[in-house]
Amino acid sequence: MRTCNGKAGALAALMFLVPLAAIAEEQQPYPSATEAYRQGSSALKAGRPNAALPALEYAAHRGVLGAQLKLARGYAAGNNLPQDDAKAFFYFQQIANQHADIVPSSPVAKYVGEAFVALGQYYVDGVPAMSLAPAPGYAAKLFRHAASYFGNAEAQYRLAQLYLSGSGVEKNVGLAVNWLAAAAKKQHAAAQATLGGLLWRGEEVRQRRARGLALITLAHENAQAGGREPQWIADLYQECFAASDNATRKEAEVLLPEFGGARTEAAMTPPKARAVEAMPTMRADPAAPAAAAPGESQPLTAPHPAPIGLSVGFGAPAESSGLKP
Repeated sequence: MRTCNGKAGALAALMFLVPLAAIAEEQQPYPSATEAYRQGSSALKAGRPNAALPALEYAAHRGVLGAQLKLARGYAAGNNLPQDDAKAFFYFQQIANQHADIVPSSPVAKYVGEAFVALGQYYVDGVPAMSLAPAPGYAAKLFRHAASYFGNAEAQYRLAQLYLSGSGVEKNVGLAVNWLAAAAKKQHAAAQATLGGLLWRGEEVRQRRARGLALITLAHENAQAGGREPQWIADLYQECFAASDNATRKEAEVLLPEFGGARTEAAMTPPKARAVEAMPTMRADPAAPAAAAPGESQPLTAPHPAPIGLSVGFGAPAESSGLKP
């Protein structure tokens, strides 16, 4: 009797669980993470952040890189979302933790590099909203990974800045020049201008004015082409051009192709006074407009390697591991 009752009870329980499972399946808010990303992106584009957030968060927590990036960028810049560094940090950290070892040739590798740069800058500045103190030494590790593994020009430039100032690392102008040169070859305007300024003035490096002027001229052109020239690059260009003689200008013109520029007379004509837009205060990538989030039409979910984790693979400060918005 007990056996029979036990079987009957088990059967009744099983029959009860079936409709519950069906109900649970019906209650799934989105057919898939991909569809959630699409709905969230559309709502965000339409200016409906309250409708966009649940969908994007659903997709982000299920590994859709495009959703993670949209949330990270949106919170970092306050673009369509309220500006919130703690939440931006959390989503950039998600990307870095999950994809730190993704193959650099992957079409989404540049977005992972962007996340490392953004995280590095948060560690340079600190995030008071989440009691994250500045840790430039750890920032250098993040920049170095993005600079060397992903070949990210912005990371190369920011790592060079740390070596120039000796912030978080031992000051090393030689290493700074090497990283600036690597970024300058990728037409990174700020790196070109910084390296050019060092060469022009001979600050802790051998003075080479023509090479410095060529790099500064190219930085000026690249920054203008990007649509938003930082004031400091414009000022440096004006200063160096005004202080150069015809011989230096002609030598610089000859050197332009070596750095990826075009040898034209227009490049070495005196600059005209003009209004210049100041550098926006954006964390993710202030030197260039942010690339479109991956998967605008087809969300990209990067292959997941074995995660190294920021707290393990990069020795993150213990108090910063596991932070959530």
